Amino acid sequence: MKNIRWILLISVLLLTACGGKGSEAESLASVNAGPDQTLHAGAVLTLAARGDPSGGEFSWHQLSGPALIGFPHAGAEVSLVLPEQITQALFIFEVRYRLMDGRLLTDRLQVQVLPRVSQPVALIQSSLTTGQLATTGEPVLLDGSSSFDPEGQSLSFSWQQLAGDIYWLDGMNLSQQQLQLKAPLLATDSRFLFELTVQNAAGLSDQADIEVWVQGNTAGIYADPGPDQTVMEFKRHWLDGSHSASLRGGVHCSWSQVAGNSASLTDVMACKTDFIVPDSRLQPELRFQLQVQDGSGASASAELRLTVHPSALHYQVDTGQSRCYDQLAVIPCDDQAYPRQDADFGRDSVAPFLNKIGVGRAGFDFSKLDAFGDELPRDATDFVCLRDNVTGLIWELKEPVAASLSTASLRSASNYYSWTSTADGNGGNAGQAAPAQSGCPSNSDCGTATYVAAVNASLYCGGANWRLPTVTELNSLVDFGQTEVLDPALFRHEPAATVLSHRYYWTRQSSAEGGGAHAAWVISMDDGNDNSLPKRADSRAYVRLVRSP
Repeated sequence: MKNIRWILLISVLLLTACGGKGSEAESLASVNAGPDQTLHAGAVLTLAARGDPSGGEFSWHQLSGPALIGFPHAGAEVSLVLPEQITQALFIFEVRYRLMDGRLLTDRLQVQVLPRVSQPVALIQSSLTTGQLATTGEPVLLDGSSSFDPEGQSLSFSWQQLAGDIYWLDGMNLSQQQLQLKAPLLATDSRFLFELTVQNAAGLSDQADIEVWVQGNTAGIYADPGPDQTVMEFKRHWLDGSHSASLRGGVHCSWSQVAGNSASLTDVMACKTDFIVPDSRLQPELRFQLQVQDGSGASASAELRLTVHPSALHYQVDTGQSRCYDQLAVIPCDDQAYPRQDADFGRDSVAPFLNKIGVGRAGFDFSKLDAFGDELPRDATDFVCLRDNVTGLIWELKEPVAASLSTASLRSASNYYSWTSTADGNGGNAGQAAPAQSGCPSNSDCGTATYVAAVNASLYCGGANWRLPTVTELNSLVDFGQTEVLDPALFRHEPAATVLSHRYYWTRQSSAEGGGAHAAWVISMDDGNDNSLPKRADSRAYVRLVRSP
């Protein structure tokens, strides 16, 4: 073993003495054929090798794949067009590098060839007709969506401006199919040139150009109120005239409303101002005019149309709660420290902007009706029943409290009843009728079914389809924003709480509480809470009937 080590050491010393640094250079010699490639038939194949140290001789050789003309090839680089008829093939090429000292170095690469892909076709269409000049502020659509790839491959899009006095594409997404432009304010007629490049997944591309002419503005001033839009009712909307311009400098703005339900603008003299979109059921379009003036006194104006999309809040019953609170007191709503309160949402939150048909606090809207069910003026004092304009339901109004049963009318507010119903939905329990004249003036019985039949027979308020309300329907009358849950200006006659020690009103729905259908739901008109009472003859509550129009 020691002899072998001495032989190796002597060999290393001899090499160092003879070759010096030349031996290190020889050990670093290399050749690189380049990365593997994937191409399509008909594409240009370029093979480029690098060798170190320089000065050697290169040659390229094809080792596999359909035979290609030009191999072997002498030189570091070779380019050729792949035959179009190749459907799919794998080529292996080897580069050989002969160093000046005679040594031969080699490297290989693979080229995957896929079927030929056709070049895409770029096409541009314009919203302007041939020879048409766009006027200041006019929308100009450049549409590349008709571009196509013969093989059906997806395309990427890239737009650029090639010519023009000003750059027109600031802040735009230039990789979409279409460009929506607005003609700028210019002193003279000006030419602009745009180019669209489309590229398919294979990397093949095509370009198309289009020329756009913009007409000079002789007035030198332009009012731009922004595009016509669709806006949501009761939402905040911004009017933006800040893109108005003058060739002589800045402009001053002035907004005015020319059509539609009145909207209250925050600042009519600001180029950018806002407002809450008003109730627009009867007038679904708002129109505003923007007037601009520059320092020289030159002016221009333009009109903006807003189509109002109706809100579902017109048909949503709310609670009547229109105030927000912290731990101690009333605070402005929409306070981020105390968020998402009842009054921040729903119909009540937009009550100041409602165009009510009738009257009512917060989001409530009731129309007063006469004895035939016809609508009366809002300020009428003699009315017989009410229509809820949110739900469309018509509600019974009570007559004054009677001093005794002998003086009570059919609909006296002081009358009370047990729950009875033979209609579907009674849960198989029709209830027990209270005796005649035991809380009502009826000579038959004091059950709710008898009362409903009597009111329908009287054609009260022009209807014969009166019935007990559902829990949801009766609850829709409750105003939780007030101490009195029914507006006394509308629901004028109510029984005293001392008569039955409560002011529960029957609903038509049976309660499953406690098992079975032995009770029916009631709503308290003292506080709006729900409860259930037994369907017994000795279990009494008040009645307020409802009907559909």
